Amino acid sequence: MRSPHGSSQRSLRHRPAPKPAISQTPLGQIAQEHEAWRRGLPGKPSRGALREYWRSRDALHGPRADYQLWRTWMCADCPPERRQDSLVLLSQALRSKDQAQVLATLTLAAGWLLQEEAEASPALVEKVRLQLAEALPRMKKTHADPATAWMIWLGTVAAGDRSESMCAIAQQLFKQVDPTWRPGRCPSLPTDDGFPAASRVMTRWVVTALRHLPWDAAGHQSIWRLQGNLRPAGALIRPLEWELLMRAASTARSSGQLADAARLTALGLHLLPDRSPPALRDRATVAAWFLAEQGITPPAAFAVSLDELIFPGEPATSEKGREAVRLYRDEADCFQNDLLMTVATDEDWQILQAAGVSLQHPLAALAWVGRRAQSYLMKKQTDVLRAAAKLCLRHGALSSLARIRAEFPDSAHALLELARGLRESQRRMPLLRDWQEWQRVAMCLRAAWAKLGDAAEFSREEESLFLLHEMLLDQQTTLQHCLPENLRALQSEASGETRRPSALIRALNEEPKLMRCLEHQRAVELWSISAELRERTELADCAWISVVTYGSSEAQRTRVSWILQTAAGRRIGHGKLRSDEDKTMLVQALIASSRELCPAEPRRIILASDVDLLGWPDDLSITKVASWEAAFRDMRNRS
Repeated sequence: MRSPHGSSQRSLRHRPAPKPAISQTPLGQIAQEHEAWRRGLPGKPSRGALREYWRSRDALHGPRADYQLWRTWMCADCPPERRQDSLVLLSQALRSKDQAQVLATLTLAAGWLLQEEAEASPALVEKVRLQLAEALPRMKKTHADPATAWMIWLGTVAAGDRSESMCAIAQQLFKQVDPTWRPGRCPSLPTDDGFPAASRVMTRWVVTALRHLPWDAAGHQSIWRLQGNLRPAGALIRPLEWELLMRAASTARSSGQLADAARLTALGLHLLPDRSPPALRDRATVAAWFLAEQGITPPAAFAVSLDELIFPGEPATSEKGREAVRLYRDEADCFQNDLLMTVATDEDWQILQAAGVSLQHPLAALAWVGRRAQSYLMKKQTDVLRAAAKLCLRHGALSSLARIRAEFPDSAHALLELARGLRESQRRMPLLRDWQEWQRVAMCLRAAWAKLGDAAEFSREEESLFLLHEMLLDQQTTLQHCLPENLRALQSEASGETRRPSALIRALNEEPKLMRCLEHQRAVELWSISAELRERTELADCAWISVVTYGSSEAQRTRVSWILQTAAGRRIGHGKLRSDEDKTMLVQALIASSRELCPAEPRRIILASDVDLLGWPDDLSITKVASWEAAFRDMRNRS
């Protein structure tokens, strides 16, 4: 019998179990919690601890595609339970309605591409890159906070945009985080809970992305400094950081910034650990030739001598040719690669090649011409010497240029070009100078001056003559007195640590701008000394005298040039010193000239001389100084 309507109990329908609530915790916070858990452990976690930790994480965030993708790509120690296809997870996460999850996934995919591109299968890399490129246009790029802008920029670079515009955007983002940032300095990156990786991992991703872009020398220096932040305090430089430093030096050299290239190269060679890979040590050996040309001391392990060059024209297949390649060729040096491309079209290089000079290693060929400049055959080839001198000046091969000028001065202008180049090199990089090499270069200057003779143009141009005087006097003392006290002390100290950089190198590594310590000081010129003497009434009885000798050798330095400056005027002169009697006569001539020019009776003499002069009167106070620049700065500091 059928029950009356409504009186029977309704049949129960099947109701699905409620879906577990999906967590809205930002992926960056999940990554930070995982990082904090790992740091809190005393060592490597056991399998049981890992299983328990990931079981609790999966219970909270398991259904989320972005979490599953992060778990698969970033957490190698998680149990491989129910792993899903990473491409499917990536597609699901990028289609999420939660903008924060999409941004975190985008950054995660970018980081995976940047660090796994060389190891993962090309097909997988291409598919991930395509998904990333499709998702980027959906991102809101306007009015983005710094963290969001960085994630979008990182994804854009990882997707394949390696144009110069990405460099400009990166610089804008650096300034957005730190308005005081300038190219060449270490940039700061934003910190945000949305980043799906630890700060050091994000820094590594950003450095990798920056390395793909066409930066100038200052940009490469910023990348190098940013990578250096990942090195623990007191640790030795890592291979990647060293390569970035040498890349900055090479880029600076390609753009003609020889002083910056010398600084960075010197720093790189002194920072390279003893137990570094052979490939890096071979690169350092090649770079040491550049420091030798600049007159800068390389580490003892990489010391080279321009007097002991291996002939650079040996066939590459021979044993000596292979040795020459190891010494002179660096495949990773962008400057060398660019130089080899210009050799075939540059007129000066073609002059050398037409004369039979092998250009397999162009800069080594220049050094070889400098070494052979004193040979009878080379002296006759003035076109070759002139072209080699131009190339040496262009590429900063100052030591080889000095050797060429000693045999082929060419003109007064050419000699002054060498002097100005040496002065700029010393002033812009006063540290780590090789003063023994400087003595040889100074002898080349004296020899070239003697060949030009007293009738040369600069013998009558007082400012040019003053430049030569200052360059041939005691440059070591002059430059050391210009250094700050702390650097002066560090430079004079000998490092007792054989396997670690010296205290000076560590200070320069921590603060590279210390290598520019003389650039803010204006070079002392003859007119500035003249103006000071005219303005100070207490210097009316003072005469400044500079005396230098020159000749083709130490024994033949019989020619002498002198400059006398007082408050009332200046006088220059030339002569010869063959005996002590000539020295006495020179002193008498200088005293007579000072009495004619001084407004009052001369009582004090500031003397800068590279020769001992005899017969000064007892009533004169003689103050011997290293150079006029050193005396002038000391006078300024005391007043």
